Formats: sequence, structure tokens, C-alpha cells
Amino acid sequence: MEFQLLNKLSNADSIASNEDEVRTLLKKQLKGYEETFQFDGIGSLMVTKRATHKDAPTIMFAAHMDEVGFMIRYISDIGMAHVVTIGNVEVRAESMQLVRATTNNGEKIEGLLNVNYDATGHINQMYVDFGFDSREELLEAGLDVGNMVCFASHCHELKPQDIIAGKAMDDRASCFALVEAMNQLVDVDLDVNVVAAFTSSEEVGTRGGRLTAQIVNPDIFFAVDVAKNPELDRGFMNTRKLGKGPMIEFYDKTMVPNAKLLRIVCEIADSAGLPYQKDMFKGGGTDAGSAHLENGGIPAVVLGIPLRYCHDPYSLVHKNDLEVMCQLIKTLAGYLNKDNVTEIKKF
Repeated sequence: MEFQLLNKLSNADSIASNEDEVRTLLKKQLKGYEETFQFDGIGSLMVTKRATHKDAPTIMFAAHMDEVGFMIRYISDIGMAHVVTIGNVEVRAESMQLVRATTNNGEKIEGLLNVNYDATGHINQMYVDFGFDSREELLEAGLDVGNMVCFASHCHELKPQDIIAGKAMDDRASCFALVEAMNQLVDVDLDVNVVAAFTSSEEVGTRGGRLTAQIVNPDIFFAVDVAKNPELDRGFMNTRKLGKGPMIEFYDKTMVPNAKLLRIVCEIADSAGLPYQKDMFKGGGTDAGSAHLENGGIPAVVLGIPLRYCHDPYSLVHKNDLEVMCQLIKTLAGYLNKDNVTEIKKF
């Protein structure tokens, strides 16, 4: 598996409802599916691999395009751009970080993210110092209220060549694995229609998952997402170890998966010899949390890629987990059919 696309996806800047850079990369990479492209009203991209026969069930895999970041809220007289967070940026990442803003004409301007604190030690104001000394200078540079601000990170491999560091691996790692799987399925005969949804605005309320599920009305929904690895824990309670395969999620606070579907996913992975980890979310949620409630209810499961330092300027991801996730998506697409989908939905 080649990882140049992952580098490009990670380096692209795309917060909620500003996913143009990522969507453009995905459309180019999925050129073979161009005639099937669909979009919802907020910018999610859906592509379809059609089954070989009519009346086939439809399964959807959804990976979100947006990352956590910032947006310019105010501009001070001394040229500081005060920002708000878009998504749950880690508090430790909200000061002394190099960031870049995207102007209305697409220019990238770097600055230093900083904060000040109130009397209780909590962050009072968050601002970016671009080096300007006045409001006029900042505006003349093309910056304005509403501009997107992202971490100015550069995706690259670390010394262990199976580890890649970069920003926005939540959820560009999953976008990458899903693109690779879809491209490998182009010439494969399937008994199900497979829809890959690259969703908008997951980080601000799992909005794209809800809309794409409403539009497509799949019989089965898979959220392809990530979860944070507790980096100092190598014990039995760490079910998100890097390099040990994707996570199959048994619970989160927004969704308890369909038990039959969950069991079948594990059986399929076991039969194919694909390593995986059985995980649960204590908090948070994914696109499956909103999608599984659409259209009378859709059986759903979350497939996750373990990351270290999620929602930070850099996350670490293991190449093996990306490769196995790609294989798992392909294997699920090849195994599911009308009979087992009907059985999953039988109560």
C-alpha cells in the first residue's frame, strides 16, 4: 500500500463545512466512480459500487472529512486574530502551536496560536499572532472573521517506518483506508451495493452521517473512524494498541451495535485471519450514532483505527492498522449478501 495519499489528506486543511481541500483530493482519487458521485447539502461525498444484480441490499461505510480546528471570531486593534475551537481540540494543544489560516482566496498564512488565562487558571482568550501590529495589516493580508485556522503540521514517517505522524488523522486515516478499499473493489463482483460516504461536519455533531444515511437509506451502516490510544498503557485494558489491527466497537454512549451484525463482523474478520481489537468508547461517538436512528433504524457498527494523540497537532498511526482496515472493508463487502443482511435485520 502506498501512503502518499495519506500524506496529502493529512496536510489538507478542512474543518466542518470547509472540506473543499479534502473533497477535491477524494474526488480525484475516486475518478473511477465519478458517474456515481452524490452530495448532500452540506458537502458530504457519496460514491457507489453497484452489485451485480438488482434488488441487492446496500451497505454504507462512512469516514468523515472534517478535522478539529479553529475559526477567526474577532480581530483586535493590535492585529491579533481571536479564535474559537471547531470541534474538541485538546486543551494541551491550544497554546504555543504553529497554525495556518486560509484566506477567502485560498492563501495560507501562518501564525502562532496562544492563550491567556483567567484568575482560576482556565483559558480566557485564544488568539493567533500572525506578526501584524494592527487590524488594518491583518485585513490587508486577506484575513477576516470566519477564516479557517488549522494546525500547521507536516505529515511524515517517524524513525520506525511503520509509524506515520500528521495532523487530522481523525479521520483522514479512515478516509485513506476507505478510498484504497473502494479502488480495489472496482472490478470485483459483489452481492451488495457498497456506498462510501465521506461525510461533512462529524466533529460538530455527526451531521454528515445522519444526512448521508437519510439519502442512501442503507441496510447496514459502518462508521469508519478512530479512537485515542492511551500511549503509556501496554496492558490488557488498552484495547487500542497501535499495530494490532482495527478496533471493532462494542459500545459507545451514542450507540449500542446490533448484536447479530457485531457477531458477523467478528466472524468475518476471524475467518479472513484479520487481527482486530474489541473496544468500547467511554465517551464520544461517531457518525453511526446519528445514522443508525434514520429511516426507522439501521443496524450499525463502528470500525476504528487506533491513534496516539487524537485531536492534537500531530497524531501517530500505524501502517498495519491502515492496511488491515482496508482489507476488513473489502472482506465485509465481499461477504455480505441478501440472506445474511435479512437475518441481521430479523427480530
